[in-house]
Amino acid sequence: MTISIFSYLVSFSISTKYLLPRIDDGLEYGENSSRLVSPKGRTCHIFVDDSFKKSIKFLEVSPKSPIPYLLGKAVGCIIRPADFLISKSNLSIELYSKIFKLGYMVESHSVEFTDKDEAQKLEFFEGDVHLGHYDFRFDINDKKFFSPTEKGDVNLRIHSEPNIKKVWILVEDDDLRPIELEMYAETDRFKFWNINLKFKKDISKFSFAAQSMDDLNIYYGTSGVANFISPSEKWVYNSKEFIRHDVPDWVFGSVMYQIFPERFRNGNDDLTPENALPWESEPTRLGFHGGDIYGVTEKLDYIKSLGVNIIYFNPIFQSSSTHKYDAWDHFKVDDGLGGDEAFKELIEEAHKKNMKVILDCSLNHVHPRHYAFQDLVEKGEKSEYKDWFTVFDYPVRFIHRPHLYSNTYKVGWDGNQEEYKAYLEKTFKETKVPVEIKEDEGPIVEPTFKAWWGVPDMPKMNLKNDGARKWALDVTEYWIKNFDIDGWRMDVAKELDFSFWKDFRDIALNAKKDVVLISEIFGDTSQWLQGDRFDGTMNYSFRETMVDYFATKRIDNKEFANSLSNLYSMYSFEALSACQNLLSSHDVRRFLNQCESNTDGIFGAVFLQATFPGIAGIYYGDEIGLGGGGDPFNREPFPWDSEEKWNKDLMNFTSELMNIKANEPVLKYGNFQMVNFDDNYVIFRRKFENESFLCIVNRDKKNVEISIETLAENVEAVYGECELEINSGTLKISGLADNFGLIIKEN
Repeated sequence: MTISIFSYLVSFSISTKYLLPRIDDGLEYGENSSRLVSPKGRTCHIFVDDSFKKSIKFLEVSPKSPIPYLLGKAVGCIIRPADFLISKSNLSIELYSKIFKLGYMVESHSVEFTDKDEAQKLEFFEGDVHLGHYDFRFDINDKKFFSPTEKGDVNLRIHSEPNIKKVWILVEDDDLRPIELEMYAETDRFKFWNINLKFKKDISKFSFAAQSMDDLNIYYGTSGVANFISPSEKWVYNSKEFIRHDVPDWVFGSVMYQIFPERFRNGNDDLTPENALPWESEPTRLGFHGGDIYGVTEKLDYIKSLGVNIIYFNPIFQSSSTHKYDAWDHFKVDDGLGGDEAFKELIEEAHKKNMKVILDCSLNHVHPRHYAFQDLVEKGEKSEYKDWFTVFDYPVRFIHRPHLYSNTYKVGWDGNQEEYKAYLEKTFKETKVPVEIKEDEGPIVEPTFKAWWGVPDMPKMNLKNDGARKWALDVTEYWIKNFDIDGWRMDVAKELDFSFWKDFRDIALNAKKDVVLISEIFGDTSQWLQGDRFDGTMNYSFRETMVDYFATKRIDNKEFANSLSNLYSMYSFEALSACQNLLSSHDVRRFLNQCESNTDGIFGAVFLQATFPGIAGIYYGDEIGLGGGGDPFNREPFPWDSEEKWNKDLMNFTSELMNIKANEPVLKYGNFQMVNFDDNYVIFRRKFENESFLCIVNRDKKNVEISIETLAENVEAVYGECELEINSGTLKISGLADNFGLIIKEN
């Protein structure tokens, strides 16, 4: 562009018709613009394009208006309103009209400021702008929009409605710097813009300017769209006040293997319960199969071969259940899993193989056998732990209505009446909580204390209490200091007091500076991912997109491209890089189960795990094609002795793609850019430094020819077989058949 309104800092509120430029020696305003600088004195500075160059002379001005307007803190110029008296000698009427209409005249004048803040109050950014409704999304306090990096720069994003053609950030540090942003994705609802920006001062101000598709000019400040931006409507960046979201470097491009330890492998028969079910039999909610930590240690090489560098354990604390989310001793590894020594051995061996280990924990609730709750049961209101929990009615007890067992529709666990009865009898026996029998209507069992979702053997902790809070933080610190674990996955994080998680982060990072902290929260987790609580989350939004596109084919390529763009824009790049992009877990149906007859869908989903920013989360057995449904069938034993049942093609595919993810810097650190989509494919690009990867999703394995623009001089296939040809900045790709996806390196 030539002289643009976005190159200007200041005008005045008397008229919105005129655009006045900032005076700044040496600043260039495009290929077709020139800057004429007069000698010192009462002369005009005039910005002109090439068509005016030959005719313009320096013009003296004589203002009618007595009111000056300040331009800049240090420039020292006075802007006069639109009632200039201009000498027309040697100037054509036509040219005079053009100059006057554009309002390019400013008078040089010496001004000194003693109060910079007062001077700032007189600065305005104003012009010929359109004040209709425009939709912009930006929040300087949300890391997904404004995220300082370790290098001292800032990753900045802004979302606009689709009608916006260009966006500039107007930076005020040493000088006004209008910098154009790059659009990295577009949906029906938004265009997404970003820039990596280095502020020149520790304290800097900025606002935005934009241009619509029909060339209307828009200014955007803290109060929204306006015809000028006052000092109070500019965002202020103070490098010393902004919390940087530090994510350990080893997290970027990680591959995580989630293990439900009781069902992964039996490594020590002596630990197997007497009534354990046969290893490959169908799982039940209460049944044990005999898996232990020794079995995991035995299979570390297998896990490593999948490209894995993080092992994530579901809870391993002392508990009587298979899932162990109801632990009563959070400072001990369950004896049935091998105890503390087995886990210490695993940590040591995993670290030797450059694999990290993170633990799963619920601090939201405990089992009634927990020492604090047992004291409450025994002593009632006299217990020193009574405020650790919330009790509705003393004495602490279960209200039981056994006459309702006949109404199976009222029984939990999918109507499995007998198993639910067995579970309750086991709970009553173990917890030592008194049971009161009633014959009225209500739940089959009802605790007189606050329990997680009313589950009788999960009394909820009150972490607003100082004692309970200290206990929870001690748990956090203990496993890092004493076992050298590398992070936490925190169960039902949304249920806990929001302020607790800041203390949790401080304790964890004081114990070990490069731990990773992941939350379990379904949906948008933005407020927990601001760098002061969690690093990432279990990204169920990613999973739902993969299910909709690859498993059920409920959405088409356009909707899929839009979903990927939205997923990338949900969180900062640091937070997204620490998110577990899972397909399956212990809480949901396995991905292959959701694919139903479209079993190839899992290949495409794995391809996205490998190429999209974030941690690729593999739930044990997904890599060989386990396809269990909901709980407990999603927790089936790993069939080690039945390799004939394994999907070896899927396993090899997973291993190859995940090893590429783990070893390619572009897939670790590269930004995301949506490139193109049509009925046959979706293309996005990952860019890092001077290298980029084109990732082509070919869900239906169609043999189509693709032509896209590229700046690359050389290309090569990192994954997949195809034919590549570059000609005059156009890359032609053919021979895509039989590929679920392609990764093409651009040099």
